[in-house]
Amino acid sequence: MEDYKRGSHTVWDCKYHLVWTAKYRYPVLAGDVGQRCRELLREISRSQEMVIYAGSINRDHVHMVIGILPQISVSRAVQHLKGRSSHKLLSEFAGLRKRYWVNNCGGVVIGCRRAAM
Repeated sequence: MEDYKRGSHTVWDCKYHLVWTAKYRYPVLAGDVGQRCRELLREISRSQEMVIYAGSINRDHVHMVIGILPQISVSRAVQHLKGRSSHKLLSEFAGLRKRYWVNNCGGVVIGCRRAAM
C-alpha cells in the first residue's frame, strides 16, 4: 500500500490511459512542436497535481498514463491538458491553425481503487 495516496477518509490510486489525436490525424506534433507539447503537458499536469507515469507524443497523437486526484473528473483533467496546451501551442506556432485537436478523447481506466480507512 506504499503506492496509494491517502485522504482523511480514503485510500486511492487513480490511473488512466488517455489518447487523443490531432485533427484529421495531421502529423503536426513532429519536431519542435512535439517537444514544446511535451513541456507544456508536464507543466500543466504539475500545476493540477496530476502525475504522468508514462507517455509518448507521436506525429499525430498523444498517449499518456496519468494519475489524477479523485476530486478531479477525467473530463476536467483532459479539458485542462488539451485546452491549455492547444492555446499555448497555437499562440507560439502560427502554422498550426485549423490543424490541431479533434473534439474527442479515448480513455481506458487502468486502476482506480478506493478503500475506507
